[in-house]
Amino acid sequence: MRLTLVAALILIGSVAGWMAAWALNGWPFSMGVQGQLRCEGAGAVILNVNGTDYAVNSLAGPRYPPVQRVWNSVSEPGTDIDRIIVQGLTLCDW
Repeated sequence: MRLTLVAALILIGSVAGWMAAWALNGWPFSMGVQGQLRCEGAGAVILNVNGTDYAVNSLAGPRYPPVQRVWNSVSEPGTDIDRIIVQGLTLCDW
C-alpha cells in the first residue's frame, strides 16, 4: 500500500513538473525560436531569428553562424531540420 502511494505521488509530481515547465517555457522550438526563412544565391538557406541570421544548410555556413546556436536535435528532437532546409530551398529564385 505504501509503495503504491509513493509511486502515485512521484507520478503526480512528475506530471505537475512537466506541466509547469511547459507553461513557463512553451513547447520546444517555440521558445523564442521563431523567425523568417529565406534563400540566397545558389541555395543558401538562412533563418533570421530576432534580427540575427543563422545558416541552416552548408551553403550558408561560411557567411553565417550555424542554426544549432538556437536549435539542436538533442534538446528539441521533434524538429526536423531537413524539412526546414527543403522549405527554404523552395524560396530560391533559380
